[in-house]
Amino acid sequence: MTTLYKPNLFAVSVLLAFATSASVAQTAPTKPSIQGAAKPAAKTLSGKPAGGKLMSRDELRSCMKRVDEMNQGGKDLEALKPQLDRDRDELKASGEALRAERTELDRQLATVRDWEVRMRAHVAAIEAYNKRSAAAAEAPSNQQQRLGEEMKAERERLQKEREALDAEQARLVPAYQAGVKAHNERATARDAKVTDWNARNAAAVEASVKHQEARALWLNECASRPYREDDEVAIKAGK
Repeated sequence: MTTLYKPNLFAVSVLLAFATSASVAQTAPTKPSIQGAAKPAAKTLSGKPAGGKLMSRDELRSCMKRVDEMNQGGKDLEALKPQLDRDRDELKASGEALRAERTELDRQLATVRDWEVRMRAHVAAIEAYNKRSAAAAEAPSNQQQRLGEEMKAERERLQKEREALDAEQARLVPAYQAGVKAHNERATARDAKVTDWNARNAAAVEASVKHQEARALWLNECASRPYREDDEVAIKAGK
């Protein structure tokens, strides 16, 4: 009797049953009864009751080979599942980490955008200062000293503001840009892993379907066909 291997990737069930012995024939009740020896149950690869035409040795050899190949294929499929599950969990975790990174980058971006607004306002203030400075140069001489002092104070204020904005830029912008670059690299690498996992998982699913189809065909063509035990012994002996 040959048992089909049962992989975890799909449901496989082989119902095993012992063949019943042939009934004992009896003589007519008017004569002494003689009990004949029971005929051995016909052997099948599944252990189910025999049905169908007796297999030739070549047919038996083919069916035995097919079940060995199916059993190995089932083991190979089962071996794939733990790694696929681990890789899937790893990809899920890395996706969650990337989402957390993106949230932090969005927060940093909001800070950078606020800095950009204040920098644009600063640039507009410089342009306005330059216009007032040019106008002050054309003012009457009796106003030059007062206007010069006012422009000097404004210039110093703008200079301090620019220094603060430049320091803020040095602190915010490179860090944000580096974070975006690193995030995009990790996201690209993960996308490649997702593509690879999807391909491997699809191949495993396809192999599982083919395995089930091969098993169903074997059950139909081989499982319950009777065979001669001598042929089985010969095949196992390499004949």
